[in-house]
Amino acid sequence: MNFAYTRISTNKKTQKHDRQQLSIQTYANENGFTIDKWINETISGTVSAENRPLYNDMYNHFTRGDTLIITDIDRIGRNADDVISELKRLKSMGIRVVALDVPYMNDWGNSNNDSLYNMIIDIVITLKAHMAQQEREKTVNRINQGLAAAKEKGHTLGRPRSDIPCSFIKEYNKFQNGEYGEMSISKFSKMLGIGRSTVYKYIQKINSTITV
Repeated sequence: MNFAYTRISTNKKTQKHDRQQLSIQTYANENGFTIDKWINETISGTVSAENRPLYNDMYNHFTRGDTLIITDIDRIGRNADDVISELKRLKSMGIRVVALDVPYMNDWGNSNNDSLYNMIIDIVITLKAHMAQQEREKTVNRINQGLAAAKEKGHTLGRPRSDIPCSFIKEYNKFQNGEYGEMSISKFSKMLGIGRSTVYKYIQKINSTITV
């Protein structure tokens, strides 16, 4: 079966599924196949794939050899790590992904050639992982630059983090430095045994130190 997944962030009139649906339908027409099932989800892009109801329900209908068509690779994840996790998950289930915005992943012929598709998806995963690592390194650099600037201005650092457990700060530094590899915030919070909302609260307080 051929599945098409579209996602928009809000119910506002300015955002509709129409554009994504049209792009996918045009692609299907040009390549001579039909969309067997449409999944149109309205949910914030900040929500990870595993917490999207309609997206996850789609997995209950998948069988090996099915194809998932999306307009943008980032529609299936909250960030690069989330996208990587989903691509690996789908590949392990034998589900092909066609992303219209990614060269070679938008070639219908490639998606039907197992060896070629697997090579392409591995390259995409590697590139996404590299991009995620670069973003983590940029974040760490910004933190270090912010702390250095704050020190030069004579600000006392650490005040906003007084109620953050030292163990969290230690683990968060490892997370930011990429020591835990391709880990999402959701998985990070599960590893620490605390809620995601608490993790985000701690991160916000840590980041507020940088902008003092």
